[in-house]
Amino acid sequence: MEIQKLTVDDFEPAMALSEYAFQVVMSEEQTEKRRSQFDSQDIWGVFEEGQLGAKLHIIPFQTYIHGRSFEMGGIAGVATWPEYRRKGWVAGLLKHALEEMNRKKQSISFLHPFSFAFYRRYGWETYVEFKRYKVSTAHLPAKKATPGTIRRGDPGLSILKEVYSAYAERYNGTLIRNDARWENSVLTNGASQKAIYYDEAGKAQGYLLYEVKERKFTIREIIYLNEEARQGLWTFIANHDSMIEEVTLQAPASDMLAFQLDNPRIQQEVIPFFMARIVSVEQFISQYPFASPDSPVQINLQVEDAHAPWNEGVWQLNVAMNGTASIWKTSEPADKDQTVKVDIQALTAILMGYRRPAEMAQIGRIEGPNGAIKALEQAIPKRETYLLDFF
Repeated sequence: MEIQKLTVDDFEPAMALSEYAFQVVMSEEQTEKRRSQFDSQDIWGVFEEGQLGAKLHIIPFQTYIHGRSFEMGGIAGVATWPEYRRKGWVAGLLKHALEEMNRKKQSISFLHPFSFAFYRRYGWETYVEFKRYKVSTAHLPAKKATPGTIRRGDPGLSILKEVYSAYAERYNGTLIRNDARWENSVLTNGASQKAIYYDEAGKAQGYLLYEVKERKFTIREIIYLNEEARQGLWTFIANHDSMIEEVTLQAPASDMLAFQLDNPRIQQEVIPFFMARIVSVEQFISQYPFASPDSPVQINLQVEDAHAPWNEGVWQLNVAMNGTASIWKTSEPADKDQTVKVDIQALTAILMGYRRPAEMAQIGRIEGPNGAIKALEQAIPKRETYLLDFF
């Protein structure tokens, strides 16, 4: 198996493979847009007799985790021609991608799976889900007067970025969006209309990206920084009641929209969304902002990771009273009284905030003495995961 980094000269065969594998036909405009972005990604392919047989993209991102920026490698565009499948080429590409991300100090990786079970084999684990709502006009929230104002139209990218950043850093696993992300993705996909909520002081506290078409109000993003902005935005939506029959949107898994309605019997479903994987235990934990414990924490993490051998082994974790951590691999026999046994999937789910150590121990996903698991539980801050983007 020969793995090579693709260049712009490989754009045409790479695009042909993507169109075939994902069953899409790109317009000329979409193709040229993809061509212009080709060099901004690390794209690796498997070749046989000079022909591209499989490929994988690594897109450089940053993500918020407990309010801190982490370098993240986004895996996308994984595809193989059918005549080359079941040769282990994708497994080889994923292993190569882990090595590349580790080399580039991208300590965490996200991807949107075609199969959760498939990517779990290689160390990725579910880290986020969201609620999808469909609300008829008869069930919309009651209109409420708020002291602020709604303004439709384009407020300028700086306003949207300011509100989004303040919102996104409240969650784990949201993207830190640069201007290119806004202009090439967020504002070009179902976001033809914009509405901003400003408080009495004239400061933006929320926004809507949406479309109204065929009597449907489709919300691409609804972002609010406080309850006043939430009420103001929903009153704006409800003022379309003569034009629309339903509103569709997505929200964090903990969202309380149904509870806040007079009639909570609306259509809602919880959708498992993206997966995450710690690429480097040492890099990730060294940067991770732990909670400030009552006393210093010292435990061992016995990590299993079959596809990233630099993670495999026993790590001594020390968390100081200010929440900073130090971690190093130890060759000494593990002290069973202070050792938590965990695979890379479970460790990722725990540190991303998607699952708690105590509940993971309860279902047998981690093992260790109660004292060590309790110490880990207290050391990891609580914060919900969310992701508004797709790649």
